[in-house]
Amino acid sequence: MISLFFLSFLLLAFAWNLYYTKHWSRNLLVTLRFLQDFIYAGEQAEMTEQIENRKKLVLPVLEVAFHVDKRLAFHNCENTSVSDYTYKRDIFALLGYQRITRKLTVGCTKRGCYRIDKSYLTTFSMLHRRRFSIDAPADTQLYVYAARTNVSDILVTCERLMGSVQCAKRLFEDPFAYASIREYTVTDPMKTINWKASARTGELMVNTFESTHMEKVLLFLDVEDSGILKYEYLTEDAISVTATLAQKMIARGMEVGLCTNITAAPDLTAKSPSGHTLPSPHGQEFTCLPPAGGRKQLTDIEQLLAVHRADAKVLPLPAMLDGFANQYADLAEDAVIILISKNAVSNQAAIESFIDKEQAVWVVPCPRNEPCTLHTADNIRLISRQVNDF
Repeated sequence: MISLFFLSFLLLAFAWNLYYTKHWSRNLLVTLRFLQDFIYAGEQAEMTEQIENRKKLVLPVLEVAFHVDKRLAFHNCENTSVSDYTYKRDIFALLGYQRITRKLTVGCTKRGCYRIDKSYLTTFSMLHRRRFSIDAPADTQLYVYAARTNVSDILVTCERLMGSVQCAKRLFEDPFAYASIREYTVTDPMKTINWKASARTGELMVNTFESTHMEKVLLFLDVEDSGILKYEYLTEDAISVTATLAQKMIARGMEVGLCTNITAAPDLTAKSPSGHTLPSPHGQEFTCLPPAGGRKQLTDIEQLLAVHRADAKVLPLPAMLDGFANQYADLAEDAVIILISKNAVSNQAAIESFIDKEQAVWVVPCPRNEPCTLHTADNIRLISRQVNDF
């Protein structure tokens, strides 16, 4: 009788393990999702980890693991380890038709694009004698945009340069961009008369309109760091300056373009910003976003700046300027040029030759104890930024 009992138990355990092996992963869904599309460096983001068991079969132990770039840190360090990646592992117990959602807080002080494309599910047989694992696809990413910095001195200098453009703006008016009302003069066409305002004031009044010629700014960003001594913090400051200028100028209604020796990483090509990747005369590439306004333009610029890695090979600034002059020089027409590059001495001749007689601003990030004392041509306004090495 006892032997029959044990035989029945073994058969039942074997049948259970066989059934569990075939069906534990059926209708089991795991969803990893960042709740924000982007944050700025130094901020926090939230992500959800949702596990749903859409069957009657109970899962006594389910281990969900995934990894992400180690620059992204989970605030709850429980079940988290860091080596070449940040590895996160959580354990769940699921009843039939049960859903569990956990919210995780992550933070990052480094800009970048952080993606999770796979998770790993593991469970165990009765008495944990066997281990079953599968890979579950995931598709979520978080952009960490460059940190904001103080660019008030650069903006003041740019506004002074734009003063000469303001006079020409009034030569062409946009009939759909209403500005104000003023008194009629003999040179005004009849179609501009505002009859309601004229009736109220007893004098002829005419409508005035904004210009069709918007203020344009073209940013040139150099991220080359090819010396023996690396100054990554200066490059990061240059990227932060570029991102902050783009945000503030687009918010003021300007058209902003970006030309840079940053190129998107190959694995981000499908989701990289829309723009033009142009071949240089030396066979390498640089990226150019034509001047435009609006939220989409700012997003394209922010994402392009976010994906650059310090170890990426980039085109030297002189080669990039040559390529731009040969293929896209028309973008610089009627635009204020702002060039951000820490490579001051080595590139001075190339920069002055490229800018020629146009008015431009050159922003030079330099170490706190090594101020830039470069003397440039009269048409170039040099702004030296003292940057701390944190």
